[in-house]
Amino acid sequence: MTTRWFSVEEANGMVPKLRHMLQQLRDMQTQARERYEEMRDIREVGYRKDGNLVMLTDYQVAKREFDTVVNQANQLLSEINEVGCRVTDVEMGLVDFPAVVDGAEVYLCWQMDEPEIGFFHGVDEGYTGRHPLPPARPDPSP
Repeated sequence: MTTRWFSVEEANGMVPKLRHMLQQLRDMQTQARERYEEMRDIREVGYRKDGNLVMLTDYQVAKREFDTVVNQANQLLSEINEVGCRVTDVEMGLVDFPAVVDGAEVYLCWQMDEPEIGFFHGVDEGYTGRHPLPPARPDPSP
């Protein structure tokens, strides 16, 4: 797969839609966590002598809901990945965009609560290695 290189302007143009998608992913993550905990609690109620869960029907409903929300989240993540950026942390709302800054391959790094992209980090670094973007240079053409 060919890497798509983003300009800061292109990446910033995606921020409003990504903010909405990340909020959806956060909501889905919460729903999945709740269904998972519900399934765990149902298993703790116990099993019948025949080996089936006491609350088998409730477990099956929770499992279907869990599977559905996980599939929806994976589909949404795939949509985001298809445009060339990558979600690195749903809870923090982190998205990286492949780019070139000062001749080096980097990731433009955006966090959901930031109004626009203002940081980047090296391809072998993560969020903790973020640096502010250098100031934009004026176009030298007349």
